Amino acid sequence: MPLKKGSSQKTVSSNISELVHSGRPQKQAIAIALKTAREARAMGGMSPPKPQTPTASKLHVGPIHSPVAGRTDHLPMHVPSGSYVIPADIVSALGEGNTMAGFRTVKTMFQGASAGQRSLGGFAGSSGEPVAIVAAGGEYVLTPDEVAWAGGGNMDAGHKALDQWVKQTRAETISTLKKLPGPRRD
Repeated sequence: MPLKKGSSQKTVSSNISELVHSGRPQKQAIAIALKTAREARAMGGMSPPKPQTPTASKLHVGPIHSPVAGRTDHLPMHVPSGSYVIPADIVSALGEGNTMAGFRTVKTMFQGASAGQRSLGGFAGSSGEPVAIVAAGGEYVLTPDEVAWAGGGNMDAGHKALDQWVKQTRAETISTLKKLPGPRRD
């Protein structure tokens, strides 16, 4: 018998009883029943949606905009296999502390790699298979074509070159910030 959806004490107790009677250990039954209740609460009492396989039109490439403050990985999405995610601090550094300016800079840098294949921020098709990731606002997803372009036509070389570029850009930014005067004291 399927478990009841809901988070009331009566529903949780009923689900625990059902699981114990079906042969589950009591601690496991409690854990499953509580998880079911949390999911029901999170969905506002609705059944959870069925997972869908992303289509090529739902793969995210380009800048990752976020309404949430901060740069923590909390945005689930699918990207093409072979993509490269430029970290938010690098994007911001390219824009001299301005993420939107950094997005424009990255777009300009890779303009020749995929001219006409991608729009600024959003979803686009690509040859890569979907890969589920959790990203942060301010990051930038490069397509597999852009990665290969960075590696002179070789995807592995592109990933290595981009890793090196990120490390070098980060080191230069840190060096520049260390040279700046501290905050002014009144």
